[in-house]
Amino acid sequence: MKHVIKIHLEHTTNVIRDIEIPSEKSLKDLHYIIIDALELDKNEMASFYMTNEQFELLQEIPLFKIDEKDNSMLDMSEITIASVFPNIDSQLIYVYDFLKMWRFLISYSKETKNKSKTIDVTNSIGKMPKEAPEIVFETKKEFDPFDDAFENFDKFNEPEY
Repeated sequence: MKHVIKIHLEHTTNVIRDIEIPSEKSLKDLHYIIIDALELDKNEMASFYMTNEQFELLQEIPLFKIDEKDNSMLDMSEITIASVFPNIDSQLIYVYDFLKMWRFLISYSKETKNKSKTIDVTNSIGKMPKEAPEIVFETKKEFDPFDDAFENFDKFNEPEY
């Protein structure tokens, strides 16, 4: 059985790839086919991230472990496609090149009965732009650490002795 994984660049330009990958393959295998399908530099770092409906980056799944003694984090080679995409519409965020911060939505779109062990790009829309989108970190208002501290405070009370 194969998963059809949709790769969608977070950008104003539509860049989409559909990849058919055997369920028992690893995220590392998916990483390398993404690199090939999008003609990206093989020497850049990347990570997958578990995400929620608001696309917040939750648990990181790195290309490899930084600290071999740390057993709490699994790397891409230790996680299968089937385990991280258990249901259709399951999704991850893929961040490529941590200086430029290319972000992709990776989603499980359908299942095929194809028993082939090959990994195939089945659909290709758009070309990768030359420049990564600018990341803008913004908040709704300026942070004030005392904003809520005095919310219900009407007057100074005399201390009781």
